[in-house]
Amino acid sequence: MIESLLHREVEKRPANVQLKGRILLLAEDAALVRSQLEGHDLDINQIPPLRNDISTDEITPAYICYHFDEKIGEFVYIGLKCGDEFPIKQGDVKRGGFIVSVSGKRRGKGSSREQSPYAEIAAGIRCVIAENIERIYKQNCQNLGLLASTDFTLIQRIADGEEISLEEFTRGEDDITRQIIEYGGLFPFNVARLQGKVSLPEIETARRPMTLAEKIFARHFVTDLSKNKIGVEAVKPGDAGFVSTDIRFSHEYVTPMAAIFYEQLVGEEPVNDPSSIFFFQDHLTFLDDVMPPERKAMGLLDLAHELIRKQAQRPSVTV
Repeated sequence: MIESLLHREVEKRPANVQLKGRILLLAEDAALVRSQLEGHDLDINQIPPLRNDISTDEITPAYICYHFDEKIGEFVYIGLKCGDEFPIKQGDVKRGGFIVSVSGKRRGKGSSREQSPYAEIAAGIRCVIAENIERIYKQNCQNLGLLASTDFTLIQRIADGEEISLEEFTRGEDDITRQIIEYGGLFPFNVARLQGKVSLPEIETARRPMTLAEKIFARHFVTDLSKNKIGVEAVKPGDAGFVSTDIRFSHEYVTPMAAIFYEQLVGEEPVNDPSSIFFFQDHLTFLDDVMPPERKAMGLLDLAHELIRKQAQRPSVTV
């Protein structure tokens, strides 16, 4: 796989990005949200009270995650509650031509749901801005190529058509995360890593007492990918890098989406060491028995079964 990937062109994003499109303010007032969806932009110089504590379940309700391709973009934010209303309906955001989504405090709390930033990207969103962003959701944004910031001054600059330095989104991040953002996500970053285009920080931690977990990480740390050199003398909190895993696994709720990314960004290349990968059913095991009749009538059970079928299509792995 490595030799084949060496022939795929992977380049960094431009040093400056220009985000052309509308800005969606996820306001507390449902009427203001509907107004934007109907084509009326709000005055960004007078930003209204924004929704706080937007969870990943509001960005993508669980039953929407049965979609595992770009179709999921039609359903982004349909779980968003503003007052007593759910103002956003299927396709609203995608039709609206929005490129930036703005909210208040603690954006992305709740489940570590990779489908949420993927749905935003599929709906046309390229940047999310909030007063603060929950760690796992932010990492998922970065890994999928969705820009994320807590700097509200960017809103006016984006509206003015200004080119924004990519450094605005990488400042304060560790060296690996910075490069993931620069390459537009974890998949292109790793292709670039296999091509020797990226630099990984060396682990220079001196020998020290370590916890059991630290000893495992130290023993599995990848020091030279091209020569398959594994292991360092010691690690400490804050060290960043990659480790070689003994066993890898994926359940049916995320395998299909990961397979889509793999097929689009890597191709039909087989995975390395397939005997160490295990696929299993988890979230949907009893779905036939517990899904409400009204959702079955919507075709959601058949859609959920597609997840299982897509997972079973992945070759050369253990199911």
